[in-house]
Amino acid sequence: MPIDGSFRRTILALGFVPLALALALSAAGQTSETAISPSANDLVRRAVDNELASSNSKLRYTYRVRKQTPNGSSVKQVADTNDGQVSYLLMMNDQPLTEEQRRIEDEKNQKILNNPEEQRKRFKDQKEDERRANTLVKALPDAFVYEFDGADPEPHVVNLRFRPNPNFNAPDRETQVLKGMAGHMYIDTQANRMKRLDGTLVDDVNFGWGIFGKLHKGGHFEIRESDVGDGHWDVTYSNLDFTGKVLLFKKLKIKETSEISDFRRIPENLSYSQGFELLRKENQQKVSAKR
Repeated sequence: MPIDGSFRRTILALGFVPLALALALSAAGQTSETAISPSANDLVRRAVDNELASSNSKLRYTYRVRKQTPNGSSVKQVADTNDGQVSYLLMMNDQPLTEEQRRIEDEKNQKILNNPEEQRKRFKDQKEDERRANTLVKALPDAFVYEFDGADPEPHVVNLRFRPNPNFNAPDRETQVLKGMAGHMYIDTQANRMKRLDGTLVDDVNFGWGIFGKLHKGGHFEIRESDVGDGHWDVTYSNLDFTGKVLLFKKLKIKETSEISDFRRIPENLSYSQGFELLRKENQQKVSAKR
C-alpha cells in the first residue's frame, strides 16, 4: 500500500495504475441552488491539491500490510522514516514465520542495515516513484471527462463517473495510461479527499508505441482511502488485476489485493536503522507475550 501513505504510493507500487478524479458539470438546466454548488471540476481540483500537499507532510506512521496474490499471502509491518520505508515480515500464508524463515529474513535485513549505499539507493528509488506519481496526479483534472453519477448512500460522498478526455495529449510515458481508463471516483466533500476509485481499461494502452510495454483492455483496479486518525488520509485497500507485456515479449500479470490497517503515529525523526529496530522490538515483544 500503501509506500508513501497516500494514493500516490499505490499508483507506483502497482506498476502502472493511475488515479482518476472528476470534472465537468453541464450548466444547462441548472437551478440557482445548483449553480452555486461546487462543480465536479472544483471537487477534483480540491482533492488533487490535498493529495499533492500530503506528500509534504512530516508525520510518520507505522502500519500493517496484508498482500494476497495467486502465490499466497504475506503480512508486513511497515514504518515511515526520514530515510524511506522500512518493512518487517511477520507472516506467510497467514502463519507466523518458522525459525528458519525468520533467520533468512533477519539475514536479509542485516545486509541492508550494514550497507548504507543500498539504503540510499532504496530511498532514491522511492523519491523517484513519488515524483512520477505526482506527475500522474497533476494530470488528472485534464486527462478525463467527468460527470456526476447519482447520490451515494454515505453522507458527504459524491459519485463521479469519468472517461478519457479525447483532447488530452499525454506529455510523457507516465501519463499514457490515463488515455485508456474509465470508471468511478468517490470524493468526500467534507474532507476534500478521494475516498474510492474504481477503474477499468477500456482500451489497450501502449507505452513507447508498444516497444516499452502494453496494458491490455479489461484490466481493473479499485483503491480505497480513509481518514486513519488525526485527519491523516491513507490507502487502506487496493485490488489490482492487469495483464500486458513489457519490452514486447515479456508477459506482465498483476493480480493482488492489499489491505492496510493498524495505523499508529511514530517519532518523526527516525533513521532507517532506528525504524527497523522499532519494528523488530515490537515483534519480539508480541512473540514473547504469546508464549
